[in-house]
Amino acid sequence: MKKAMVKVDMGYIAMKLGMSKATVSKAINGRPDVGEKTREKVLRFARKFNYTPDRFAQALKMKKSNLIGIIMHEMRHDFFVEIARGITSEAQRNGYQAVFASSEGSTKNEAALIDDFIGRYIDGLVIIPCIGEDASHLEELAADNYPCVIVDNYIEGLDIPFVGTDFEEGGYIAAKFLLENGHRNIGFILGRKELSSTPERLAGYERALTEAGIEFRTQYVRFGSYSVESGQKNAEILLRDFPEVDAILCANADLSEGAAKAVSDAGKNIPEDISLMDFGGSRFTAVNQENEEIGKTAVNTLLNIFNREKIIGEIIINPRITDRDSVRKRLFRKRSGKAAKELIMELA
Repeated sequence: MKKAMVKVDMGYIAMKLGMSKATVSKAINGRPDVGEKTREKVLRFARKFNYTPDRFAQALKMKKSNLIGIIMHEMRHDFFVEIARGITSEAQRNGYQAVFASSEGSTKNEAALIDDFIGRYIDGLVIIPCIGEDASHLEELAADNYPCVIVDNYIEGLDIPFVGTDFEEGGYIAAKFLLENGHRNIGFILGRKELSSTPERLAGYERALTEAGIEFRTQYVRFGSYSVESGQKNAEILLRDFPEVDAILCANADLSEGAAKAVSDAGKNIPEDISLMDFGGSRFTAVNQENEEIGKTAVNTLLNIFNREKIIGEIIINPRITDRDSVRKRLFRKRSGKAAKELIMELA
């Protein structure tokens, strides 16, 4: 009886030599950050088994594919589309093509996609990671010094360059914008508590309230998933249980869509009865997180890694407000200095 043929690929070589797949890839690709003994060991094994990845023979020969792999945990929202647009345009401007994949929120899928991209001789990776208990696959990338940039979801203790928005500043400028327009009872609908963005946005919101002398009310803060259903359900609770709420801030566009449905179902209008804001959306007044700029910066950070230039551990992009008239404006008339001071005291 004939023995079954063993498929010799990078995974098999890594297993047999007790190395990571990233190390095997770098050895075969001739990257300089692999020791000569390790490189020779890998190449000797590859030659012994006549290992040549036909699909990527040219990449193997040139030691470069001119491809950047992009792994996102989902691709549904404007947020991801805008980041992808920034990545694509900046990659092409620098002679690279971007290859996209979605992990669909699964760390297991994410790890498999990383292995697949490494096996396809991708030059480097930009990852918007899932949030889960297992980040060992990302820690392995860091340990192997594989060219990689993390975007949006910051993971504490992970030694990989990070590019993202200032979430606390976003929460602060959003709440301040609402306060400056006369709102005093501001509901805040957030996503999952374990995401790093959640406590940061909440801290910014609380800071703006504190500066304005407004009490921080925990009952106005709601948590859930980043979904239309969660936005609608939480907005219904705010409108039902706290009728004094005059503005709702949502942590993403899906949440604001759901909140808008709840406002409509309650027989109220935006912005006449309830002001509505979100983060990163394109329909309502929003915190513009400069997503395209984040994508471009991630690519340029990766190019700096390729060129062995100095890399900043965290690159934070400041957000700004994009006004789309979903916030009721407080109109100010010209007043004397004394009258203006009295008005400020009244609003506080």
